[in-house]
Amino acid sequence: MSSELENIAAQFGSLTVHSNPAVCRVVLTKVMRLQMNGTDCAQLLPGMLKLLAHPDLVTKKAVYHFTALYANKNPEVSLLAVNTLMQECSDSNPVIRGLALKTLSTLNHESFIEYGLRGINMGLTDKSVYVRRVAACCCGRLYKQNVDMYNDGRLINQLYTMLRDSDPIVVVNSVMALEEILSKEGGIVINRNIANHLLNNLQGMTPWGQSYVLNILQKYKPKTQDELFNMLNILDTFLVSNHTAVAEACLQLFLSLISNLPHLRPQVFKRYIKNIVAAIPHGNTELVFHILDHLNSFRDEIKAELQPHYLIFFCKESDPLYLKKLKLAVLPHLALENNAKEILGELFLHASNPSKEVSLGALEAVTVVFKSNPTTAPTVIKKLKQLIDSEAPHLLSNIFQVLKNLELNTIDEGPDIIMKIADKHRKLTDTEGRLAFLCLLSQYGNLLEESPYILEEYVENFQNETNSIIKYQILMTCVHVFFHHPAAMQGILGQILELCLQDSDKSIQSQALFYYRLLSNDVRHAKMIISTETRALQ
Repeated sequence: MSSELENIAAQFGSLTVHSNPAVCRVVLTKVMRLQMNGTDCAQLLPGMLKLLAHPDLVTKKAVYHFTALYANKNPEVSLLAVNTLMQECSDSNPVIRGLALKTLSTLNHESFIEYGLRGINMGLTDKSVYVRRVAACCCGRLYKQNVDMYNDGRLINQLYTMLRDSDPIVVVNSVMALEEILSKEGGIVINRNIANHLLNNLQGMTPWGQSYVLNILQKYKPKTQDELFNMLNILDTFLVSNHTAVAEACLQLFLSLISNLPHLRPQVFKRYIKNIVAAIPHGNTELVFHILDHLNSFRDEIKAELQPHYLIFFCKESDPLYLKKLKLAVLPHLALENNAKEILGELFLHASNPSKEVSLGALEAVTVVFKSNPTTAPTVIKKLKQLIDSEAPHLLSNIFQVLKNLELNTIDEGPDIIMKIADKHRKLTDTEGRLAFLCLLSQYGNLLEESPYILEEYVENFQNETNSIIKYQILMTCVHVFFHHPAAMQGILGQILELCLQDSDKSIQSQALFYYRLLSNDVRHAKMIISTETRALQ
């Protein structure tokens, strides 16, 4: 590799390389290939600097890039480039002036900061829009190299002056530079004149510039209601922008401006949602996720506006896992009497998904629909009973987890469900499912005569159990089931208390001792205390 570098370095001394742009490009291509392969090409810097004044623009760009990349490794040699770069900051070609200024500001070494500052001062007053854009961007870049260089305030004042520039992109770059330079003081200060100027120039900015400026404008609070509504009238166009980021930033600005006029929020959301949902069918996966996630953050407030568009939350076969989970989390909150059946059909379709997370999300969504729409109870219970017959361990685990959040003792078919899950508990393999089953036994042990005998199996295997949370839940469930079946549970309860008091986990020991003392003192009071404790935990 060193021989190849020496060969390239020798070629930089050839007259052919300097006089023939095609040959020069071939040599530079070799250098870039070595760079991409991770080779340190710093030793080529002296030869590359000879090409700084090369008339070929492609060559010049490559050399500028190489100089910026390795200048801090060899500052003494790079200092030779500064004079050429300063001269080219005054070149007749604005592209060369901009490239030279950009390179000066990226020479990341304290020796070059003064030259970079001089170049920026020249660039900010340049007649070329491109050079002024570059100069404004370079201000923030130079600030990162030396945070004390703007203490005299002259450049900051110059940047504030640049906010009145005729070019919208120069304005955005100046705002961005001021926000970074003044970050310790809270960023750029927005007054009425600046706010009006930014608003009036929004139309000519790029979508990225529009979203950035709209976020910055949240710092400004109008002094009068007339001023406020004038701003809202200007912003209304951007609330329905085809660019999602612009529309979202505009919404945030709208909500900030009307914080004292809450009655306007529904109108703003209605206008925003009507436009933004149109982008969902045509957007890529990441964009769709971002839109839906943003809508979800206002879900309760905009539920009425979202409900007519509930179909956009139905999952597609090609949707990735994270998008399906988000859609399933939002969809049940949009259920009404006229669409609840259709939404439940979509949710139960994904309840059997091979992915445990998607399946659980779908079943949790079913419980939300069940609680908010009591008329769906027969359909939900029927489908849950069918799913309990499944042989998939992850689906059974998920069903058990959601069932513990339902009031099964208030449902006519509650005892039947408890009986069905009792027959399936041995198929559970994961911690979450086993915990959920033990919680169900605690809550509904009175509905299941076999609960003492099921718990007896858990107690017999207690010493083989390695999960402390499971052990704790076994103890709690045994105490609760004892109150429902005292005769059958008396011996089992004594056995589990003894095992827990001998356990190596101190928290399990202390809880077992607490239950023992309560039960020894007064069983009736113990039941009342433990039931209250359980309700608080739930």
